[in-house]
This record gives sequence, structure tokens and C-alpha cells, in this order.
Amino acid sequence: MEKYGFVYIWFDRKHKRFYIGSHWGAENDGYICSSTWMRNSHSRRPNDFRRRILSRVYSSRADLLNKEFEWLNFISESELGVRYYNRTKHMNGHWFTEEHRRSTMSQRISENTKAAMNREDVRKKYLKGLEKRDTKSSDPTVREKRRQSMKQAMANKFPIEERKIKPVEFGSEEYRNNMASSVAESWKLRDKKAIGSKISGSLANSKEHRSKLISSLKWYNNGIVNKRLSEHPGDGWIVGRM
Repeated sequence: MEKYGFVYIWFDRKHKRFYIGSHWGAENDGYICSSTWMRNSHSRRPNDFRRRILSRVYSSRADLLNKEFEWLNFISESELGVRYYNRTKHMNGHWFTEEHRRSTMSQRISENTKAAMNREDVRKKYLKGLEKRDTKSSDPTVREKRRQSMKQAMANKFPIEERKIKPVEFGSEEYRNNMASSVAESWKLRDKKAIGSKISGSLANSKEHRSKLISSLKWYNNGIVNKRLSEHPGDGWIVGRM
């Protein structure tokens, strides 16, 4: 399928706002736009947005940007960020229009590595490092030796006598018996009188607080309804009930 790009315009019917942009790809590939502001609005209210294709460009990405810039020039400065989601209409160039920036990261690393290895000082350091490097990590014998060494190290760090015993199965009879014994033991250690006094005091304080709160309220009315509040509700209200 022939690659092409297109210039589009979105319309937000709720806020009567537009957005102009371009995309190199298929018209139905799910691309929305590059504006975070507009994209967030679209994600919250997708049914409020409609898109229309303004132009299609089949030649190159650079030509697509030029066509987009032509459409952006129809926007006045006062409309940017107000009637349009577009905040600017300057064409600074996209990364994909510059050939030297289109190379992948792996290609760049490869090119830089080759250039560095051509330097004698870098190559000497690299070969010296290889002499000390363990290159036998794939050897089954070496791998088993390392596994046994790690196993012994963990055994020394976590002795068997300090490890947790396998827990009792949840819901089993032994589990219920253990829970019953634990609860019974915890109640033995409590001072029931002290607990009762604490609960009674808490209830009394709560009742006293409620009584103070109610006594601080006053009745107000506006000729239609009555309200009991701690502060005057404002203009149109007088003290007392109707």
C-alpha cells in the first residue's frame, strides 16, 4: 500500500473549537493529534469531536508539513489557544523530515561504536577488559557451580531453624482452634472494668458534646423556610422561626 500523509481538522462541538494537524499514515490507524490539550479533551468526550480531511499528500513528509503550514496560516494570532486548540502555527520541522535523525538508536550506537573502535587507545582498553571478563557463563558446568554457590550462600544467610513454619491452612479446624485460643487469651489480659469505664466516658462525652452543639444553634427564617444554624446565613434572613 502506498504511503501518504494528510492534513486534518478536528471540531469540538461542545466548546466550538478547532484543531489543525497532519499525520503521515493511514486515516483509520487511530491517530488523534499531537496536542496534549486536545487529546485529553478527546479522550474525555470522544463523541463531541468530528474530523475532516483537508488535504492528502503522497510525495514526502516534508511536503506534508508544508501543506499543513499553509492551512495553519489561515488561523489568526488572536484565535490561537482560543478558537483553536493550536497554540502556535510555526513550522519548525519534524524529526522525521531530517534523514540523519531518522536513523534508529541501534544504528547510531553501531556507528559510534565502530568509530570508537578505530581509535587505538579505545581498542586497547577493550581488549584488556576482555582478558578479565568471564566468558564462560553459558558453560553448564560453570552455571551449576554458581547455582550451588548461591544455594549455599542463601542457606548460611537464612538458617533453617529461623525460617517460618508452613502456616496452618486457612479455615481448617486447627486454624479455628488457634484463633479461639488466641482471642480467649487476649481477653484474659484485659481489664474489663477499665474498658467499661472508658466506653461509658466516651459515650458521656459524646452526649455532652451533642448537647453543647445543639444549644449553640439558633433559628432563622427568610419568610419561606426555617433553618437552625450556628451562624447567621446572610441577607434576607432574620432570627427566629416563622
